[in-house]
Amino acid sequence: MKYQIDQSGKIEQTEKPTVLAYTNKFTHSLLIPAKVKRQLQEAFRKCGMTKLYIQYIFSAAIFLLVRDLKQKCDITIDKEYPGKENIISDILRKILVSHNKPAHRIDFARIGNRPKVHYAAHDVYIKKVSPDKTLTLNEIVKTLKKTDGRLRECLSTLVDAQSRPLKKMYHRKPKKSIIIE
Repeated sequence: MKYQIDQSGKIEQTEKPTVLAYTNKFTHSLLIPAKVKRQLQEAFRKCGMTKLYIQYIFSAAIFLLVRDLKQKCDITIDKEYPGKENIISDILRKILVSHNKPAHRIDFARIGNRPKVHYAAHDVYIKKVSPDKTLTLNEIVKTLKKTDGRLRECLSTLVDAQSRPLKKMYHRKPKKSIIIE
């Protein structure tokens, strides 16, 4: 079996949701809400692992997307993060092993904008179609806690993590006129 995975909305864009989808004979999609991404980003920031935040969340989301696949499959992931493919595949393999799932054959390639998988992810991203699953903070945390000892300690404190508010755009206030009597 061959599957293609595509993403709409980057993980590092914490003001927008992220959608991952795969296609084969059928499609399956999941959505990571922006609020969940901000909470995870804050937890990684507190642990001093800000540079690996994107790769860990992307890998965990891919795992949660394909975790129900029972057999070993060929999975082609769109090159969303060039140069980071080895890190992502290593993290994904660790997650698969820690959850007793089959070790899928993982490749990275440029999928482009024409294949069915692109539209599966994009249609959910633009809210044309509802996602098959919306991920919660707890699902991603449970997935990552089994993977890395540093993360286990770090994410155990995530319950208290508050997301930082988005930057607000402030408009200049009109100058008050002074009335002299």
